Amino acid sequence: MHGMPYLSCREASAAMALVTAAVEPSYRIVAFTKGEYPSQWSRTHGSLYDTGLTPLSISPRQRLDDVVRSITGLAFGGTDCALPMVEALKHRWAVDTFVVYTDSETWAGNIHPAQALREYRERMGIAAKLVVVAMASNGFTIADPDDAGMLDVVGFDTATPQVITDFVA
Repeated sequence: MHGMPYLSCREASAAMALVTAAVEPSYRIVAFTKGEYPSQWSRTHGSLYDTGLTPLSISPRQRLDDVVRSITGLAFGGTDCALPMVEALKHRWAVDTFVVYTDSETWAGNIHPAQALREYRERMGIAAKLVVVAMASNGFTIADPDDAGMLDVVGFDTATPQVITDFVA
């Protein structure tokens, strides 16, 4: 992982999930998992990568090693970064910010994440934002550079949580 070679992407995402749980009054944490893994929500429609979202029960009272242990056995799938917006729209969840942590997989499925966010905003009437944190660099970009409500972050260091907080505010 760029910026912190002693920390895996999985451990960093677990740490950020704990931070989110500690500071946000309302949150939903999910993992991109393989479609054959028991996902609560639908798999990507027609995707060759067969990815779904699986809810994670993460509490701010947990320790980092406990959270890492709980996600270690998950059957992670392809990362369809549009899936959180697609599912939030489908279930009419009111979301003000979507934050995706990825090990640099940012594959777009049937709809590009920027378009999925625009559709979510339009149909829900919420000026939702999207932050995609690729903890290792592969030259990705998801955010529309003309949309001030989208942010791509590449790499990870101790300043990342504050950058995200400032952006969301």
